Amino acid sequence: SGKEMFEISFELFGYANDYKFNGVTIKLAHTSDEIFQNNARVDLTNINYTDLTTCVELYDLTISSNGWVRIPFESTFYYNGIDNLLVIIENHDGEWNSGFGSAYCEYENKYVSWYKYSDNSYPSGTGTRDKFIPNIKFGHFDFNPLPITLNNFSAELIEKTSYPEVELSWSTSSENDNSHFTIWRSEDGMDWSSISKIPGAINSTEQINYNFVDNSIPKALINKGTAYYKLSQTDYDGTIEYFNIIPIHFTNQNEFIIKRTNLMGQDVDINYRGIIIEVWNHGNTSKSYQE
Repeated sequence: SGKEMFEISFELFGYANDYKFNGVTIKLAHTSDEIFQNNARVDLTNINYTDLTTCVELYDLTISSNGWVRIPFESTFYYNGIDNLLVIIENHDGEWNSGFGSAYCEYENKYVSWYKYSDNSYPSGTGTRDKFIPNIKFGHFDFNPLPITLNNFSAELIEKTSYPEVELSWSTSSENDNSHFTIWRSEDGMDWSSISKIPGAINSTEQINYNFVDNSIPKALINKGTAYYKLSQTDYDGTIEYFNIIPIHFTNQNEFIIKRTNLMGQDVDINYRGIIIEVWNHGNTSKSYQE
């Protein structure tokens, strides 16, 4: 069956703590090839492929510990469940650094891997084939087509001094027996919680725009740095379709108030009159007087 792939993991060993790869790009594609030919090139000449998708672009990876290391996708890849999968990993870091380790691999007795490297410049031409393939895992969802046409789904961080919010928007051009949409949120892209259900139009052949604002993001999740959102649609027969995952990054510069108190330490709201002590998410405090 088809699969919606939203992350990739590699099994690593021998890396120094907090080793960094800067500028990691990962692309996926379908291919009918069983092996790499000896004339395969960096620009994918002599490789049969379709649906080339850049899933991660110039991602900065820090390896905090060895073992399975995951990289979340910025763009999901829809695997058709039929063809072989071409995985392209590009390291744009420029040069080798001490502390470099390796990936656990399996021997396949056929040329299922290919590599080419060049220090401080992007490589070109042909490369080297190999019969070892690294251990890889994909995070994915099985998917089945449902009677709904989704035009788009987006998420935008709304930076506010009081508290950050995330606005999610999507639209459909047709719906058939559509019961409702569900907004999901996750801190790691794997374990999900439903945060809202929005009724569908049941049946429609016109464009319908939907909107939801997440204004109750846990403080711990914001401080962690990244939240993941996804959308699902539920048919009246209970069948569910999941759509792409969107990461939202909270930078260290995002400051917001997590608590307001008076001089007695009692919680107050923004309408309180008198001296107000405000505690910000990064631990800073400020004092103001409101008449």
